[in-house]
Amino acid sequence: MKDTEIIDGVLQEFAGLAKCPRPSHHEKMVSDYIVKRLHELGIQQVVQDEVYNVIADVPATAGCETYPLTIIQGHMDMVCVAKPGVSYDPLTSEIKLVREGNMLRADGTSLGADDGIAIAIALYLIQQDTAHGPLRLIFTVDEETGMTGATHLDPKYVQDAKYIINCDSESIDVLCVASAGSVHTYFNRTIDWQQPAGNTALAVTTKHFMGGHSGETINCGKSNAIQALAYFLLRLRHAGVAYTIASIHGGNAANAIPAAAEAVITLKDTDMDTVQQVLTTTKQEFALVYGDVEKNAVFAVEKTTMPTRVFSLEDTNALVQLLSILHCGVFAMNQTLPKLPDLSANIGTIETTDTKVIFQYFPRSSSDARLRELVETLPVYAELTGFTVDIASPEPAWTENPHSTLVPLVADVYKAEGKDVRIEAMHGGLETGYFYSMNPNLDIVSIGPNNNDIHSADEAVELDTVALIVRVIAGTLPKLDK
Repeated sequence: MKDTEIIDGVLQEFAGLAKCPRPSHHEKMVSDYIVKRLHELGIQQVVQDEVYNVIADVPATAGCETYPLTIIQGHMDMVCVAKPGVSYDPLTSEIKLVREGNMLRADGTSLGADDGIAIAIALYLIQQDTAHGPLRLIFTVDEETGMTGATHLDPKYVQDAKYIINCDSESIDVLCVASAGSVHTYFNRTIDWQQPAGNTALAVTTKHFMGGHSGETINCGKSNAIQALAYFLLRLRHAGVAYTIASIHGGNAANAIPAAAEAVITLKDTDMDTVQQVLTTTKQEFALVYGDVEKNAVFAVEKTTMPTRVFSLEDTNALVQLLSILHCGVFAMNQTLPKLPDLSANIGTIETTDTKVIFQYFPRSSSDARLRELVETLPVYAELTGFTVDIASPEPAWTENPHSTLVPLVADVYKAEGKDVRIEAMHGGLETGYFYSMNPNLDIVSIGPNNNDIHSADEAVELDTVALIVRVIAGTLPKLDK
């Protein structure tokens, strides 16, 4: 297969997906389209389940009927964002594709190659004369916000399979063989609102921090803007400044290290000299700890409008204490893969509502047991500080299979195509964790083309790597005979 033919064929399938708005939780249109497209391609056994996952069984080619069942899997939802000034409604607007040489991007919005390109590749592959055993295509919903497609998938669809090729990785030279589990937790406290006692209001801001993915970059020595703000407020208390919080907010998502946060506090104007001294000391200490990694980070204090109400002193102290003692970053590194975190956590978001202050704490681990051990301590932190904590169902880890036959086969096909790959585990989460928990005997790999700046309006996929992924899968399938 020539690259140009592969790319044109995959892009034809991708263009059909791009016409279907598909933000997470709104996948019915694209799910219906995929079902229709599979029927057009002659696939008869197609199931659309109650949450709009699509499961399609593709018969084996002649002579391969006895091969074990292989699953090719990706997700249909996408993160929908647009550049400032671009007219875009995620629920109604098509994605306008722009091809520039080897790059495919969208016109002012996110592209949705994460993970629509996996679906386009699968639809293209089943039209080719590639020898393969029985295949099952599984296209899930809502991977981006909760993996509810994977959680609602009937386990029977993976229990009769031997291999899964997940196509949701973003680096062509990485063959992923394991991923972390995680659990969403929510600390909250009902606010006892009071009248402000001080005569000055300050907006305390931490901004221009590095931020980034809380799995993939958690071990890069970054700070957390929400916790950095809490540390500053803690130092104020230690310096004898009597303040109360009126509001606090920061962060964008549980799985993103926050790059900015802000609190409004009230205090006496006679404390302003101490505030400036603490601010100077905080900046100096911060630079010593984080150096060039957070060289652009800003701590700022400026006067603002006096709020009409504030937290009680007890609420204020409890929040600052809890934000300060919850660990952010890496707890432990993997003992066999020294560059891979084994256990980490992140304070992702914080907000003040009319009645509560709420923040998300998001632990991850490559070991389900280790994750449970950490999570069991969280109610203790909550009880000691007068908070409550809501703990969601854990997202399971996918553990590396030391006896995998799929991994070396795929690596050999890459090599035959002139590409060496790194076999790596990742500290982020994949749907493969759910499939592995349903069937621990599965032999799984995750691969994908180079997809740059995902979850942003600058997202772009490198088309030559799309062609390579197609050739790798097409070269692997005939070898999966046992």
